[in-house]
Amino acid sequence: MLRRLPAHLATLLLASVLLAACATAPRMSYGVMPSLAMRGARMHYAVYAPRDLRPDERLPLVVLLHGGGDDVRSFDRHAVGQAFDRALASGEIPRVVVVLPEGDLGFWANWADGSRRYRDWVLDDLVPHTQSTYHTQGCPEGCQLMGVSMGGSGALAFMLHRPGFFRSVAVISAPIFDARDMQKYSDDRLMQILVPMHRIWGTPTPHGLAQQDPFQRWQTPADLQGTHLTLAYASGDRPGIPRGNRRLHRVLEARGVPHDIFVFPGHHGWESWTPVFLRVLHDELGTDHDAPASALDSN
Repeated sequence: MLRRLPAHLATLLLASVLLAACATAPRMSYGVMPSLAMRGARMHYAVYAPRDLRPDERLPLVVLLHGGGDDVRSFDRHAVGQAFDRALASGEIPRVVVVLPEGDLGFWANWADGSRRYRDWVLDDLVPHTQSTYHTQGCPEGCQLMGVSMGGSGALAFMLHRPGFFRSVAVISAPIFDARDMQKYSDDRLMQILVPMHRIWGTPTPHGLAQQDPFQRWQTPADLQGTHLTLAYASGDRPGIPRGNRRLHRVLEARGVPHDIFVFPGHHGWESWTPVFLRVLHDELGTDHDAPASALDSN
């Protein structure tokens, strides 16, 4: 015999279902576009924009490069967009448009073998497309770059290969490679199976490695071409990451190359990175209110 739920229980059940649906609803807008840089491949991307974005607004554009094993759904997967909404509503961060490109495990590089051109896909295809679609500000003055983990390494490489393209670059929880590291990983047989660094960096030559090595390239303040560089890593970050960041900090400091560095509480993951995004936006773009101490704490 079929029994009906009492009316009040049915109402509660319906409300629970609706709340669950709202909690898991995507906050980001998703798109796919053919990339000339990637030989016509259809590349994915995600965009965060204020819900009440006006047609006459020209907001700053933030490009955020994900890490290895992540993808364009990382903001929704880790509720970063909702954190941005709350910070925006309370005045902790400015109104911005954020675009997350698809980067696979390509280290955000134009591969030496010519098969992939991730850097050009982002800078030459996606940035102009996003600026046109969301009527954002122009580069460099209105463009910021952030990268986490592999994306942080990619952000450094963007600075080296396209100096002055962005107003600011935040390198978060990134392994930082010098020429010796690139030589080692290119020669490593196991690494070639997991990540084809020999295809990405090519046959190592002293000149080629030097062009991709921030320790060698950045000798004077003029080498940054006006871009503000921030290095950040977690107090519980992966082994090697704090050491590489501290080493680059010491080298740049000794040469008088301007930059900021801070340690944030947490670990190597989106939960710890989200407050860093808020801090960087506050520091770089300013707001009407001070960000809360929880978002700005550093060691």
